[in-house]
Amino acid sequence: MPMDNYAEFLRRLDTAAASLKKRQTKLDTARAVVSTLADQNEFGLQQWTKRRAKLEMLLGGNDVPATTALKDLRGISANMVSVFGTRAERVSSRLAAVQARLDEINRSLQALELSKQKLTSSRRIAEERENLSRTVLGLAGTAEGIAAPTPDGGLRDDLKAAREAVLLAEALLELKGN
Repeated sequence: MPMDNYAEFLRRLDTAAASLKKRQTKLDTARAVVSTLADQNEFGLQQWTKRRAKLEMLLGGNDVPATTALKDLRGISANMVSVFGTRAERVSSRLAAVQARLDEINRSLQALELSKQKLTSSRRIAEERENLSRTVLGLAGTAEGIAAPTPDGGLRDDLKAAREAVLLAEALLELKGN
């Protein structure tokens, strides 16, 4: 991959991450609102359940005569328990859906960050390999490099071994990435 392509791929990763972070911010706000609604509905359900239990106790005891008003209130409380129960269930389901989306975004952001780190590392290795190649060419006295005699005959072999080590490290990095 040519050196100038790294910058383009890194830019694309940053653009994708920025887009996901915007969505994450919006979903965080939605989660806060839905969480508040869930808490309020759960509280309402608890209160109506307590009222209903108290009415059942009053109507079940022999001390209080079962008046029409108490019977009507028992019907209302049973209806409200049902209403708040259903609503609390729906809101909790919605909260779980928002949380699932946030979790998915967080996983994607982590994957993008990991890809960015790998790409940056690969970029550095490619730069080092290019610098090493220029140095080897310069020492070898090719038409592209500086034609100077090499005072140390083993230097060329050491530089070749270093270049091979860089290539192997880059290949290992790419294999681990796949």
